Amino acid sequence: MPRNHQQKETNDPGLISDQEVWSAIRYLDPELDHRESDVAAASAFSAVVCIVCLVRVLLLLRGL
Repeated sequence: MPRNHQQKETNDPGLISDQEVWSAIRYLDPELDHRESDVAAASAFSAVVCIVCLVRVLLLLRGL
């Protein structure tokens, strides 16, 4: 019986490792640029932070 998760993965041929998944993604889309997605994620996060701060300021100005 497997003692940990890693042993279980190596014994089960149906499971795919993360490394195999990423290599398949790179093969299917070699022009994928992770930096573009990082910039988009940072922009979205900044927008959410700005909205939260704006709502907080508006609530403080109204005395709530």
